[in-house]
Amino acid sequence: MRENINQLRKELHQAGASAAEINELLSIAFWLSWLNQAQTITAKESDSNRLGRLFKPMIFAASVITFSLLCVTVSHAASPTSFLYPVRKFSDSMAIDIYPHYRATVMMKRAQQVNELVAEHVSSKQVLATLADYTMEASAYKSTPHANYGAFEFCKTNLEQAASSASPAVKKAIASTLLSLEKT
Repeated sequence: MRENINQLRKELHQAGASAAEINELLSIAFWLSWLNQAQTITAKESDSNRLGRLFKPMIFAASVITFSLLCVTVSHAASPTSFLYPVRKFSDSMAIDIYPHYRATVMMKRAQQVNELVAEHVSSKQVLATLADYTMEASAYKSTPHANYGAFEFCKTNLEQAASSASPAVKKAIASTLLSLEKT
């Protein structure tokens, strides 16, 4: 078991996971292993009774739901450079579908992420991809009747701060984004 954990830790580190992400994912792996052992024990006992056969799908469903919730929870700390970022984007879009006012929060997160990526000297490609996500969210938010001027000011401040230390290509893209949002 310990060898498996060390191997998993090594693979997660090689995949680019941070120390905090590795620890949380190892915790998830431990609980999944525990659930697998519990499921195996349940499976052996349930072969002899009908009630046991009913619990197999419920245990599996509970495991899947638990794993999904843990992934979503862990992903909310994921930056655009993390392998869990697609989970974060998906959960954000689901939250927006349920509660449309959440789009302002997502828009502000994306602007803040652009600023953080520039400060961390991440590749221009990654910064521009996150800027494109911001632009999409900002355009959608701007067309809503409950658009908040303060949210846009927060975003503008973050993007201007990012532009001040960004590469020329990123600086130009940020300026273009701000200009296009002001016109519409």
